[in-house]
Amino acid sequence: MQTPESESDSSQLDTENSSSPLADFALAWGLLTSIPLPVVPTHTSPSPGRAAAYFPLVGLILGGALAGAGWLFHWLLPTNVAAALLLAVWVGLTGMLHLDGFMDSCDGLLPPRDRERRLEIMKDSRVGAFGVVGGVLLLLVKFTVLAAMPAGYRLAMLVAVPVLARWSMTWQMARYPRARSGGLGVLFTTGLGWPQVVIASAVAVAVAFFLLGWSGLILLAAAWLAATLVAGLAMARLGGLTGDVYGATGEVVEAVLLVIVTGLAGF
Repeated sequence: MQTPESESDSSQLDTENSSSPLADFALAWGLLTSIPLPVVPTHTSPSPGRAAAYFPLVGLILGGALAGAGWLFHWLLPTNVAAALLLAVWVGLTGMLHLDGFMDSCDGLLPPRDRERRLEIMKDSRVGAFGVVGGVLLLLVKFTVLAAMPAGYRLAMLVAVPVLARWSMTWQMARYPRARSGGLGVLFTTGLGWPQVVIASAVAVAVAFFLLGWSGLILLAAAWLAATLVAGLAMARLGGLTGDVYGATGEVVEAVLLVIVTGLAGF
């Protein structure tokens, strides 16, 4: 039989261990962006993986900011200058975290190494030749595509692409095992289940269809395919995924979708 004191302690423990949508969103925001929130919840979620449900919503807010910046830059400046500044804003809003993960993944996944050495390389903060070359090529592709994208597609794509890229990260986190028993990647999959994937998918589908119609759903399928290919490479060489791989997936999906739309617009 519980005493009033024990019931009070149990209630307090349940409150501390409960997860609020605001706390989950704040966690997702802090992981995916470099922009501080004006109001930060005092209690953190005991199940950080639930924050993955809000990844596409964070992408939607980032996409809105990018669309506004893109409109302003292209209105005031020549195309190439506007594209360069827009890319700088894009990288800056994410704190270069995903780009760092992409470069680490290039160093760890591409050269011939054994599994343990790959994981060691990806944990190292230093960047190797594969990472530098991969990062330069990625930024070059993004800049070229942003400069070449027809104006009629630009605003919709700047909003939709970050949403779909972050949805693909949620999908990977729920679908594939982790390569390490610890680390950030494991932390942010704790408490993640298919309900979070359903919520994230609903947001991604709604945004893609509203902005681009049936073409948006085709881009969603392309995002899934790109994420699956990146995950397949990581599974083959690491036996699982890491936080760096999630970041790399976001960057790859963004680049692939931008290339697809710009290429199809040419026809």
